[in-house]
Formats: sequence, structure tokens, C-alpha cells
Amino acid sequence: MENTDPPFTFRAAQVFVAAVEAQSITRAAHRLGIAPSSVSQQLSGLEVALGAKLIERTARQFRLTKAGELFLEPARQLLDDVTAAKACLVMADQMPPMSVRIASLEELDATVVAPWLLALTKTFPNINFTLNSGASHENHEALSSRAADLMLAVDTVGQVDWIEQYPILRDPFVLVAAPDVTMTDLSDKPFVRYASDLQIGRQIEAQLRRSGRQPARGFEFSSNQAMFAMTAEVGGWAITTALAYFGTPLAADLVRVHPLPVPSFSRRLALHARSGALGELPERMAEEIRANLKTRIVERAAEKLPFLEDGFQVL
Repeated sequence: MENTDPPFTFRAAQVFVAAVEAQSITRAAHRLGIAPSSVSQQLSGLEVALGAKLIERTARQFRLTKAGELFLEPARQLLDDVTAAKACLVMADQMPPMSVRIASLEELDATVVAPWLLALTKTFPNINFTLNSGASHENHEALSSRAADLMLAVDTVGQVDWIEQYPILRDPFVLVAAPDVTMTDLSDKPFVRYASDLQIGRQIEAQLRRSGRQPARGFEFSSNQAMFAMTAEVGGWAITTALAYFGTPLAADLVRVHPLPVPSFSRRLALHARSGALGELPERMAEEIRANLKTRIVERAAEKLPFLEDGFQVL
């Protein structure tokens, strides 16, 4: 007798994982670029193919069943295994193009991203690279929800088994000030901050507290460009990083860079990927961005800001 049950498909597993991680049929559809009805159809077909109810979904509830909980990790592993196999084939020039989505940082957009992607395209002509920029916490969310395949972010993830990390840069903090501000007394000058919901903002505030400095609250910004512009406008000062300064267009026209008035500290940037999901590709991509960081930013910084010494360093 002919079996008329829907077959198990990779696409159905992909839709299932997206729906679980998004906790919504509509949000999963948006992420996958398909209609919500297609998501529902794929889920129903998967449940028939497996012979088990995976998700309890009503207008008010979206919950995994016991079978769904058991199937989730194998489904995630399947997605990573297939992606890794595709990456292996495409790196060997043995298959049609694949897409790799990168979540990047604002600081890299104007200086490193374009030459990095051009070099990658020459090395891997079968890969279509797409890139969106955001804050580190936004990039981590994109990677964890599979909205991105790799992320460039501050290395605060810690050791978790589902992420592999490739350190790329030690980025020291520096003081920036309006051109007419001297370093003899900053106490009467406005202090311009990063927004408190940004990791960089929290790291700066923690170092200021440890050093016994607590400048008055004032303007807070989420972008480097806006923060530098306001610092110049109010004749104030701010703390940022060497990469943020060199990676922001016109920053040198707005502010001057000085050594910190507190003990030196830095952050570390890394390229992150889902463990094993892209084979050797993340390591190759990390090598390429290190080379671009070295020639386009770090070597220039050594000439213009010698006080950084080896604090600004490709890893």
C-alpha cells in the first residue's frame, strides 16, 4: 500500500526551530520570509511525518509538547550539520551559492567591513555575504535566534557549548574631548555618556566607579557619531574606545584623543558562530578581518596615538 504521509523535510525542521525560537508563527514567518500559513502547513506536515504533536498552539498559547522538547535539540543539530556540510562544499567550490548572514558592529562599518567582504568574496565566490550592524547584545540575540549565522561582538559570551569564538582585537578605552578642552581639570566640563543599556556604557560606568569618579548625569547616546558630535558641541569629554574613534567618520574633526584619567582598561572583540555550523569558514573569516584591522586601523593608531603602545592589538 502506498504511503501518503508527508515526507520529513529539512525545510520543515528549519520552520519548526524558527517557530520555537520566535515563540510565534507570525514572527517565524517574518524571519523566514514566508507566509504564516506556510509556517503552519510545514509544522502540521512535520507532526504527521513524525507521528507526534510537537507544539500546542492556540490564540493565547504557544508551548512545546514533551515530543517537541525531545525533538528540538536534534532538529537544531540537523540544521547546523546541514549548514556545515554546505559550507564545506562551497569552500571547495562544489556547489551553487549559499548565503551567510553577519551581524556586525557600527565601529567597523566605515573602515573594515567593505574590504573584508570584498576579500571574502574573492576567496569564496560561491558565498553571498549579507551584513547588518547593531550593538553587541543585539548581535548575540541575532545569533542565538538564527537571524544571523555569525556575529562580531564584544567577547562577553563566556564559554558555552553552542558558540565558538575567534578573538580578533583588544580595543583599549580612551578619553575624547572637544578640541579646546584641556586635561588639567575635567570636573567642570560636561561628561557625555553611552546609553546605559549598552554593554560599553556599563563597562565605562563600572570603571569610573572603581576609580572614584562619578560625573554628573547628562546626555546619553547609543551611537558613536552622535556622542562625538555632542561632546564637541557642549565643550565636554567622554570615554570611548580606540576602535570607535578610528572607525567613526569625521571623529577627528570633532574631538581630540587623550590618555585615560583612570586606570587603563579595554574590551575584546571576537567573531562568534554557532559551534560547528559553518565548518572552517569562521576561522578563515576571522583571519581575514584581523588582517584588515591591522592595516586599516591598528597601524594608523600606532602612528597617531603612540600612548596606546600595545594596548590596541590584533589578537
